[in-house]
Amino acid sequence: MKTGNVIKEYRKLRNMTQEELATALLVTPQAVSRWETGVSYPDIAMIPEIVKVLGVSADKLLGCDNAAQDAGKEQEAAPEYQELLASVQGMDDKMLNQSQIDSIFDYVPQPDQTPKMVLVIDDSDFMRMMVTDMVSHEQHRVLQAGSGEEGLKMLKGETCGVPVDVCILDIKMPGMNGLQVLEIIKKEYPKIKVIMLSAVCSEAVVKEAMALGADGFVAKPFQAGSLLERI
Repeated sequence: MKTGNVIKEYRKLRNMTQEELATALLVTPQAVSRWETGVSYPDIAMIPEIVKVLGVSADKLLGCDNAAQDAGKEQEAAPEYQELLASVQGMDDKMLNQSQIDSIFDYVPQPDQTPKMVLVIDDSDFMRMMVTDMVSHEQHRVLQAGSGEEGLKMLKGETCGVPVDVCILDIKMPGMNGLQVLEIIKKEYPKIKVIMLSAVCSEAVVKEAMALGADGFVAKPFQAGSLLERI
C-alpha cells in the first residue's frame, strides 16, 4: 500500500480531518492532501511524527508490511522509499535530541534582530518552502537551492548581489551531501555562518559537522523558534 493511502486510512480510523492531522504535524492541509493523493510524499523529517500521531509503524507507512509477507517473503519498500526507510529505522535509539545537540555545541542563545540574507539548501521542496516562510516572516531575506551543487553556484555567482550571512543546510541530499558542502563553504566563504538542519543527527554526525565548522545544528522535526533564534 502506498504511503499516502496508509496516511489516509489511519487518519480516518482516528476520525481526523486533513486539517486536524495537518495541525498535529505542524504542516499545511494542502501538504496532507498532496500526500494522500500521491502528488508527493512526506519529507524524512515528518516520518517519526506521522508514526507517532497516527499510531502506525514505519514499515507499514513506507509499504513494507503487506500481503506478500504471508508467502514467507520479505517485501521490500518501493525504490523511492528504500533510502527513507533505512534512515528512519532505529531513529529513536540512534539520534540525538535538540538538548543533547546543544550540549555538544555548547549553545547559548544570543538574540539578534538584525535582518539577514539566508540561503536555504535542501532537496525537499516542502522543507525549503516551510523554512522560507518561517525565516521571511522575521524580515530576513531568503534564497533557495535544491542541492549542494546549486547552493555553491549561487554563492559563487552572488546571485542576489547581497552577501549571504547564514546558510541553513540539510545533510542527506542527492549528489553532494551537506557535510561536503559545509566543508567547502567554510573553506571558501569563512564569514558565512552555517546551521545544519537535518534528521540525520547521530552523535558522530553532529560532532563531524562541528569539526567541519558548523555554527549550529537543529534536528528535524523542529520548532520554528529553535531555528529562528539561531539565525
